Amino acid sequence: MIVREQKCVEPLGESKSDYEIFQEVAKKLGVWEQYTDGGKTEDDWAEAYWNLSELSQRCSWEEFNKKGYYIVPVPEDYEPHPAFRWYYEGRPCDTQDYLNPKITTKNNFNIQQPKENSHELGTYSGKLEFASQSLKDLSPDDNERPPVPHYIPSWEGHETELYEKYPLQIISPHPRFSFHTHYDTHASWIDEIPCHRMIIDGYAYWIARINPADAKERGIKTGDIIELYNDRGSVLCAADVTYRVPVGVMHSYGCSAKYDPITTETGATDRGGCVNILTSKRWLSKNVPGMAPNSCLIECRKWEC
Repeated sequence: MIVREQKCVEPLGESKSDYEIFQEVAKKLGVWEQYTDGGKTEDDWAEAYWNLSELSQRCSWEEFNKKGYYIVPVPEDYEPHPAFRWYYEGRPCDTQDYLNPKITTKNNFNIQQPKENSHELGTYSGKLEFASQSLKDLSPDDNERPPVPHYIPSWEGHETELYEKYPLQIISPHPRFSFHTHYDTHASWIDEIPCHRMIIDGYAYWIARINPADAKERGIKTGDIIELYNDRGSVLCAADVTYRVPVGVMHSYGCSAKYDPITTETGATDRGGCVNILTSKRWLSKNVPGMAPNSCLIECRKWEC
C-alpha cells in the first residue's frame, strides 16, 4: 500500500517543516532558487516524484492525492518464492539474495538477479554450516565470536566481580510508545500514558520496572522516585514494582528524549530518564561493531531529596 502523508493540523506557533527550515537557510546562503528548483513546494516535490515512478502509469496524481492511498495489485501471474525453499527442495535459486555472490549477478542497471543453475548458499561450503568456515578462516583467534555458537559469560554479568557491587542487570530495549526520541517531551499527551512516564509532583519521570523481591529488599514501592546507578552515571526514574521482571533484573526503555541533570556539574544525576548513560560504550565484541546495552550491571535505591 502506498500512502499519501498529509498534515493533520496547521502548524502551531512558529513551527515549520524541515523543508521550510532548509528553505530559510538556503535564502541566507543565496541558493534558494537552486534548492527549491525554482520555487517548488512540498506538494510539488511529492507530485514530481510520483510522476517519475511507474505508479503514475497506474493512477494519476490527482486521484492518488484525493484518495490518500493506492493499493498495488498482485499480478495475475504472480508466483510466490519463499526464501530458501529452493535450497530445501534442491532446486536452482529462484529468489534474489544480494548477500550471496554465488547465486546473484548484477546486470547493467545494478539489479541483482539469480544466476542460472545456482544451488549453493553464501557460505564457504555452499551448504548449511554448524561450524562457520569463514570465521575459522578470517578470525581464527576471535574467542568472542567462535565458529560454533555456545554460551560465553558476559564481561559484565552475574559471573563477574562487579556483580558483588552492582547486583542488578538492567534491560533497556527500544521504547514502546515513542520512536527513539520522537514525541517524548515534545508532546505533553504522551506523558499521560501510564506505562510511558509517571507524573510525580508535577514532573514526568521515566519508568523503571523492578521485581517485588528486589523492591522489598530496598524499601521501594510503586510510585517512588528511585536512583539507578553504577560507576558510569546515575539516573532517576519512577518505580514500577512488578512480577513482569525476574529477581535480579530491572527493565527501563533505552531512549529518553530528555537529558535533565539536576546540577550543572559533570556526571550529575539525570532525572530525565536517560538510562543509556549507565551502559558501556564497548562493542558486542572486538570484531563486531554493535552496541551491547543489555550487558549492564547497576544498583538501585530509593531517592532521598
